[in-house]
Amino acid sequence: MYFRSSIRHNPAKGKTDSYYRLIESYRNETDRVCHRTLLGVGFVRDLVDIDQLNQIRRILCNRYEAALGNPQLFEIEKYNSQIVNDLADKYWNELVEKNRIDIGRKVKKAPTARQRNMVFEESIRHRDVREVGSEWLCCQAIEQLQLPDFLSNIGFTEEEVQLAVTQIISRAVYPASELETARRIEENSAVCELTGYPLEKITKDKLYKSSLRLFSEKDKIEKFLSIKTNQLFDSV
Repeated sequence: MYFRSSIRHNPAKGKTDSYYRLIESYRNETDRVCHRTLLGVGFVRDLVDIDQLNQIRRILCNRYEAALGNPQLFEIEKYNSQIVNDLADKYWNELVEKNRIDIGRKVKKAPTARQRNMVFEESIRHRDVREVGSEWLCCQAIEQLQLPDFLSNIGFTEEEVQLAVTQIISRAVYPASELETARRIEENSAVCELTGYPLEKITKDKLYKSSLRLFSEKDKIEKFLSIKTNQLFDSV
């Protein structure tokens, strides 16, 4: 869903103004991208800027995905702006009441302000559960030691730094071979979400090459960590 605007005369203001429609993109039977109007929103006098309209769009899209059975578990729907929340509720209720949302089953109306602040366990779905606690703790320690910056200074590229940190954290949490480390990262660990290294690029061969690169700089790294830990403990 997205909002499309056109310029029309606004009788309330006595001048031209943006007239909004809520549009949906879809593919027809010939796989051609088409557009249809879900809702004629009209002139929105309460909005302050276009960012608020984008926030409303995100709320409506999230509710639509949730209605399809694809809830965004970590997406925060409530915004600080009361205008945004109220208008999102208004437009969602109009979509439901006018049967403008085609999902093949009954759609619930927008939640009340009290309901938005509650978590309903039946609405939670786990699709890709991964461990992150120990990885997060190691990541914080590495950031405190400023190891990524040091690796960059001695010639590691940004991607090589991300892979090296990914490997260091993984093998600190679960010491194993490159093959087993790659398997655990792919299946169980959320370490790539912390380090920024693409999960789909993880292979045992890349981990092995990263290990050799780290080992070749062993003396420099050990000297740096020795100095850094002394500085950290001395400052406590």
